[in-house]
Amino acid sequence: MPSVLIVDDSEDVRYVVRKFLEGGTTFTVCGEAADGLDAIKKAEELKPDVVLIDLRMPKMNGIETAMVLRRVLPKVQIVLFSNYTDEIGTTLASAVGINLVVPKGSLADIAKSLKALIDIKPS
Repeated sequence: MPSVLIVDDSEDVRYVVRKFLEGGTTFTVCGEAADGLDAIKKAEELKPDVVLIDLRMPKMNGIETAMVLRRVLPKVQIVLFSNYTDEIGTTLASAVGINLVVPKGSLADIAKSLKALIDIKPS
């Protein structure tokens, strides 16, 4: 079962996403982080399959975090999820190593996008 690290500065968002993902049979949540610096530390420790990361966070935003994660864990799948997805184009996302950009909103849509990403993940 693929593991997910949830990164969002809102404890409530992390809780809701965790409960939703853990309620299914597709993913396991290996950890949570409240900002980019903590995300990098936890990702190095936990080695998740997917890092689900918010765009706007204190200390280090999602783009900066993704750039570091891509260097330290080159095979991890990085998914940016945000209410502000219109602020990042697919070209920028791809350039910094983000595999997928999904809007916050429907948890079912986020889970479906994560599952599709894992299903097409190269071995």
